[in-house]
Amino acid sequence: MIEVRDLVHQIDKTIRTRLLARPDKDISLYSLAKVQTELVIDPEAASHIQRTGYFDVLHPIYPFLDRQSFEERATRPDLLHVLGTDYAYCGLYYAVLALGCQYNGFSSFIPNDSHAWKLFQTALTRLDRILMSTESLSNLQALTAMAIFATNTFSLQLDQTLLAEAGRMVLALRYHKSIVSEDSTLCHRTFWVIYHLEKRYSFQARSSSVIADYDIGCPIPNTPESVLGEYNWLISSVRFGRILAVAYASLFSISASTQPDDTILAAVDHVHTLLEEWRLSIPLDFRPKEPLQRRRLIDGASKEIALRTYYYYYHVIIALERLTLHASRDIARSENSMRALLNTAREVINLTRYIDVEPYTPVFILAIIPLSALFILFDFVVHHPTDPDIRGHLTLLDIVAGHFSQLDHASNGAIKSSYLSGFSHMARQYVQSVPKRPAGDAESSEPRDGQPSADIAVPSLDASNDALMAPNDPTLMEGVDYGSLDSLYFLTPDSNWTAGISSLAEFDPREYYGSIFL
Repeated sequence: MIEVRDLVHQIDKTIRTRLLARPDKDISLYSLAKVQTELVIDPEAASHIQRTGYFDVLHPIYPFLDRQSFEERATRPDLLHVLGTDYAYCGLYYAVLALGCQYNGFSSFIPNDSHAWKLFQTALTRLDRILMSTESLSNLQALTAMAIFATNTFSLQLDQTLLAEAGRMVLALRYHKSIVSEDSTLCHRTFWVIYHLEKRYSFQARSSSVIADYDIGCPIPNTPESVLGEYNWLISSVRFGRILAVAYASLFSISASTQPDDTILAAVDHVHTLLEEWRLSIPLDFRPKEPLQRRRLIDGASKEIALRTYYYYYHVIIALERLTLHASRDIARSENSMRALLNTAREVINLTRYIDVEPYTPVFILAIIPLSALFILFDFVVHHPTDPDIRGHLTLLDIVAGHFSQLDHASNGAIKSSYLSGFSHMARQYVQSVPKRPAGDAESSEPRDGQPSADIAVPSLDASNDALMAPNDPTLMEGVDYGSLDSLYFLTPDSNWTAGISSLAEFDPREYYGSIFL
């Protein structure tokens, strides 16, 4: 599979040249913070803040600010003096401005061409003062706004440090306790927003959270801005964060890795139960696995919250089912996990039509989850080219390839991803090259009405199930040691790809692909 190897090398090149490197400049967090920028008042600042920007789209997702207080201060006639003397508010002001202006067309996938990036750099110039001064709510809010901005594609290297500092500061301020000396509602709002951000990032990076769930005593305050109809997004995101904490501790921590397979599978079942209870607690219009109705996405906030809800759920499903495939020796359970992975990949790809291919979309939604779905579906097609629904699988591969081609086009080639269509082309060519089933075999797998049976067994890809791999199976590739094949070991969101590296420059994605493709 020389073509696949070439695609893997191209992915490696893209990650290194686009996401891990910046030409002609050092983009480390603290080097950016030292850049001297002149404080200026953007003539369109008020419109960026007020028009379909930060408070209309992002504030319902991350409700850690008092909108009235912030806007009153942002429109003061002596604003320039305030920005020059209040470092925390200066950092917060420019971070919010950077976030808001992205929704008004003032952003780009290329930092040098991005007005939002320049505003964010101005916010970062106050970072050293914020970190060195006494912890306060205003300092914490500035860090939180910067961390939110850092979730987009061209800030990928900055989010870990900013979230770590925000987590440290919120605990130092003791906002996780039930009693605080300041505005308790705003303090607790800020804590839960950081909790949501930090728990999700820690799970994705396979690292332990700095916020211990057993030490939290503060209530979740009333946040009408985060309520869409019957859906309270803040409460739902907090509940999901708790599930991530349980999943990491029982399945992906160091101590969990030493547990026997039976214990791991029992923990998987427990997390599945928690996840299903969380899913069922969500109103139908936003509930994962239910059809997402475009007419329900009445504004930017509702669409962003819907996509996060669905992709958060599918992210954990992918992690749980992949772990089940590695731990289970039960053929039926492995088949069910394989089918669940396949269905999840299909759902993820179907949702790509709702994704805004814009710089403000978090890379988790824009690329990581769709790329995981592409790999899962490609793997299934290569191993099961005679599956009854193979035409549908190939169509979905074309759709997700089109999503990445659109990303390539929207970024003017800054994020080279159109080459991923090669996976779709190769899958289609391979399926066409596989001999068709004899008529007798086809009849045995289909009912008399000619429709494919809904309960056709899917062969497990677990290496221990050697009996399923017939020597004359046309889906098996020559020269491949299936006994050592790590099934579905692609670079999915739960892959621990940061382990053992001191910097992102050392990352080599080729280590995360099964030997069948290398």
